[in-house]
Amino acid sequence: MRRTLRAWLAQYRCMDWAVLYLRLFIGGILLLHNIGKMQHYDEIVNAYPSLFFIDSAATFVVICVAEVLFAVMLMLGLWVRLSAAVMAEGMLVSILLVFPSAGFLAAELQFVYMGIYVFLIISGAGAYSFDAALFAKKPIKPND
Repeated sequence: MRRTLRAWLAQYRCMDWAVLYLRLFIGGILLLHNIGKMQHYDEIVNAYPSLFFIDSAATFVVICVAEVLFAVMLMLGLWVRLSAAVMAEGMLVSILLVFPSAGFLAAELQFVYMGIYVFLIISGAGAYSFDAALFAKKPIKPND
């Protein structure tokens, strides 16, 4: 029994490396995406909607700061499920705004991002993260 359990657990050992790679990859892509948005500020800022009596420039800044913050949190592995859930919700809003008027091809990239975020919501941060280090479960001591 012990040998089969150990073999079963060993087959999922590489999954933590895959989650680490995906976290670093999507976080890096988000950081590069935001650098590009900031470089083309004058062209992009007017495309942002004004939300809750806030003009489009302030909305642009709030969204960029949030995306950078969540990208860093994903890369570090800190509160990954929360960060991925917020980013997935943002992608869903973006899809709902783009999809009805422009169709699937215009929202295709948002669907890919949302799929990655949903994967991270399901998988969590993995073993190689601050979440695993900070919130590690203490082993149960047997009664002697």
